[in-house]
Amino acid sequence: MTDWQQHYRDRHTPWDLGRAHPELERRLAAGELEPPRPGARALVPGCGRGWDAFALADAGWSVVAVDLVPDLAGAVGERLAERGGRFLVADALSLDWWGADGLQPASFQLFFDHTFYCALPLERRPDFGGLAGRALAPGGRLCSLVFPVGRPLEQGGPPFAMSPAELERSLGPDFQLRSNEVAARRAGSRAWEERWCSFERVSTGVSPGSHQ
Repeated sequence: MTDWQQHYRDRHTPWDLGRAHPELERRLAAGELEPPRPGARALVPGCGRGWDAFALADAGWSVVAVDLVPDLAGAVGERLAERGGRFLVADALSLDWWGADGLQPASFQLFFDHTFYCALPLERRPDFGGLAGRALAPGGRLCSLVFPVGRPLEQGGPPFAMSPAELERSLGPDFQLRSNEVAARRAGSRAWEERWCSFERVSTGVSPGSHQ
């Protein structure tokens, strides 16, 4: 199991771009991810130092960012609170943080994934679908920066190989793929292909599946 807190303490965080992902920045600037109403909630699991969460909050989303590294709570929590959001220290795939400050299933309109799914070992990836199904309201969107596309599984990870098709399988029939595009603006020197995939939560019920 990866010791994420030790990575931060060692300052070994090669996934950290020091800014929001350029493709997210591009799409926010184009108005593609405008909140549907004031106060609409966005969930950013595995948020790291919070760059993507800050960008979404600056675009008008009420952001809930989750990460299991306690050392991030101070700086990330303060900066996100200044933008009207909140930071929670938790394993995003667990049930432990539901109910915190009134957070309930189906209370999010956006789920944003960057460096979360690709960090999950294969046996935990179905739990990602459970989290998305629990979090998103019907009609909500899940947007994912899919990478490293094409990386051989035997190379291990994280980041572990990821593909749009595998992500779609993990999400299950409650989600419909709406876009699958090569990222127009890539993240620096990443060696493998990056894609932007968006899905719509189409079912009318809340997925009751466990994340454990």
